[in-house]
Amino acid sequence: MLDKICLTTEKLFMKYGIKSITMDDVAKELSISKKTLYQFVKDKNELVQHTIMSHINTIDCLSDNLINKENNAIHQILNIAEMVIQIHKDVNPSLIYDLKKFHAETYELFKQHRENNMFEKIADNLKLGIEQNLYRSDLNIPLTTGFYMGLIDLCLSDEIQSLSKTPFAQKFTYMISYHLNAICTPEGKQFISENATLLNQNSY
Repeated sequence: MLDKICLTTEKLFMKYGIKSITMDDVAKELSISKKTLYQFVKDKNELVQHTIMSHINTIDCLSDNLINKENNAIHQILNIAEMVIQIHKDVNPSLIYDLKKFHAETYELFKQHRENNMFEKIADNLKLGIEQNLYRSDLNIPLTTGFYMGLIDLCLSDEIQSLSKTPFAQKFTYMISYHLNAICTPEGKQFISENATLLNQNSY
């Protein structure tokens, strides 16, 4: 039942942000009483934590599966981008802000995951791309990884007004193109050109 609660809550948070969703809203969406909801979580803070960690675990599993199925570094990035866009295409830009401001403990867990698991996956992709002569050999891997993670955060947040008005899919697709064109060798850029439909199919 907790998994079902987290899945339902995740959809509500994605659409409306975290602050505006109450325990009553979640109970109503699940067609259960608030008393029943409190049998599984003690308060909204705990609900947020369970939901965010469940979301992170889902992203990890899906990303690992895509990485394991694809040996080409650029294809890995494009496949994961498609997955992220499908999951977050209707994300409310206030979600990260709400998490940071009103649920600091869970935000810290989110940050720790980002600094460990996410950093490692991106760095591994960069190393693979360099080995395949798709990415430039002179890349500073820690810095490039950090910049890439920062760009992902900007796509998810509403900190920059001009970006907050742009649909997530369009922002994320442009960000991936921006990232790849900055790090690719001529061979890598040729590969992107030959697979342009993969990069552009989710831009709107």
